[in-house]
Amino acid sequence: MTETPATPRIFYYFLKNYNKISYIMDSILKPEGLTAGQYTALSFLKRFEPCTSAELARHQNITAQSMGEYLSALENKGFVEREYLDGNRRNIMVRRSPAGIEVQARCDAIVHQAEQAYLSPIPPEDVDRLVRQLTQLFHSQENQ
Repeated sequence: MTETPATPRIFYYFLKNYNKISYIMDSILKPEGLTAGQYTALSFLKRFEPCTSAELARHQNITAQSMGEYLSALENKGFVEREYLDGNRRNIMVRRSPAGIEVQARCDAIVHQAEQAYLSPIPPEDVDRLVRQLTQLFHSQENQ
């Protein structure tokens, strides 16, 4: 018979926080017409544009199909533009449109406020330590 731990496993807390953060982000971004996934795609575009949809999917560690859905929705809203290189339909570069740059800037401020509120129970020096540790943990798992 397997023993049940007296306290929940750490993955439980990661998942609970992930679910809560996803809910918060979807709620605060909805007035801007974005989901958390669409906002994240815009954020990655800011760092890597212009790039292909496949490159963006790899950076975000999601499927090409999921990225295609995010980009189609963003394109329909006028937040991203696609450009064919050399007239080749297989070489499509994606970038934020001026409207996408503007909405992302507004959302960055909204998300920053939400992050500050979410982390407010933790002293600032502990938040800095938490960010360093989460970053270290993430990078240690990147190639696994």
